[in-house]
Amino acid sequence: MPVKTQQEDEMEPRIDTERLVIRPWRDDDAPAALAIYGDEEVTRWLTPEMDQVPDEPAMRAVLRRWQTGDVAPVSHWAVQERDTRRLVGGVALLRLAPWQDIEIAWQLARTAWGRGYAAEAGEALARWSMHYAAVDELFALVGSSNTRAAATAERIGMEWIGETDRYHGQPLELYRLRHDDLPYCETCEGALETDAVTAGRTP
Repeated sequence: MPVKTQQEDEMEPRIDTERLVIRPWRDDDAPAALAIYGDEEVTRWLTPEMDQVPDEPAMRAVLRRWQTGDVAPVSHWAVQERDTRRLVGGVALLRLAPWQDIEIAWQLARTAWGRGYAAEAGEALARWSMHYAAVDELFALVGSSNTRAAATAERIGMEWIGETDRYHGQPLELYRLRHDDLPYCETCEGALETDAVTAGRTP
């Protein structure tokens, strides 16, 4: 999967894939974000289950909390279609307290289900995290009945390592991804390294 990181401006990082743009959330994303996080059919599959966001003011407050409260590598990202610029979902790196483990999570609007966007965005964020955020391994937590999320984790390249109740006080299926587990992608690696050199950074 081709992955390119770049800067739209001095302040905002961006990850490009073949079909998607992954970038930080903005205040004016609230209406489109509400269509995702205000939909019970989306939030009920999150682990742990997330309350529906009731309205746009509440959604703006959530976005602002993500914008100001995240401390690297924890981060929340909006996912847009490249061609239409339509906002179709979100991906995130989350810290699994009280441990230092990092979880990768994804959410898509129902209108975007079934297109492979979650795996495309998830793999791109995983590569970014391991190049730029010094993340050695990622975990995904999946409810036992959430077959769609389990399939997405596998498409990202994650390995099922068993059931655990270590997190959130409930039994969940645990998936893990290490850097060496990522399928090699010469285009992806070259794009990331080229961008790092251009920006004066090293991966």
